[in-house]
Amino acid sequence: MGRLLALFAALIAAGLLAWTSELTPKPQPATAPATAFSAERAMADIVGMASVPHPVGSAANAASRDFLVARMTALGLSPQVHPGVGIYQPKRAPDVITLGHVENIVGVLPGRDRGAPAMALMAHYDSVPGSTGASDDAAGASSALEIVRALKARGVPARDVIVLITDGEEAGLLGASAFFRDDPMAKRVGFLFNMEARGSSGRVQMFQTGDNNGAAIRLMAATAPRPTASSLTGFIYKYMPNDTDFTVSKAAGVPGLNYAFIGRQFDYHAASSTPATQDRGTLQDMGDQEAA
Repeated sequence: MGRLLALFAALIAAGLLAWTSELTPKPQPATAPATAFSAERAMADIVGMASVPHPVGSAANAASRDFLVARMTALGLSPQVHPGVGIYQPKRAPDVITLGHVENIVGVLPGRDRGAPAMALMAHYDSVPGSTGASDDAAGASSALEIVRALKARGVPARDVIVLITDGEEAGLLGASAFFRDDPMAKRVGFLFNMEARGSSGRVQMFQTGDNNGAAIRLMAATAPRPTASSLTGFIYKYMPNDTDFTVSKAAGVPGLNYAFIGRQFDYHAASSTPATQDRGTLQDMGDQEAA
């Protein structure tokens, strides 16, 4: 009987541990210290750029672009709009090629060593036609802005931090294609964090890495609070038809980590994905893991 009770207690403890590991952190308010990531501060940018659908090439997407340029200017990133043409060939449709004009937004937080390879924060600002894109991927773009604001408040970083907000991801990774193929800034990227979503809630998972990832994984494990990752996830993803902008940077040989959240998948590319349905705890988790 004693052994059965011990086993039962162990199972309960394991269940509680698994449950608590999936809880998102408490979202920090807009009054949080300047050096901390605040989900509420990031939410203001989601509302500003993703209150209506804004697919690539639309007037609404141009408005989102202008909003981001203004926000990045206020952060002292001296943003520039880099026009280009993206080319995309899907994994599972080698006979299909998509081309499109895009307008990527690139800003830089200067570091102490301007000649060192830069760290990049990447997300995309376009949405699919039927969704505001509040989660996919305004959550990523707003997180990038809040992360760089927090880094700036901590002092001058050791190296430049590039904020790359791409265009045309939903049409076929077009912005990332144009940037890593033709943009001179791409050669300055030494390490990259990409932020994505396939839902509107849940823990943020690091699900894909660049090649030769040992040092990056060790650094993530040592610095990120409650990191969530699995080599199995990366293995499975490799055989799925899905792609993100990280697919392009990885193919270009840029080391990095790819993050996403997948809770409430019914919001993915749906009209229900709005600023009101984006989970604040999930947003906090994204910032906490990458701003550490």
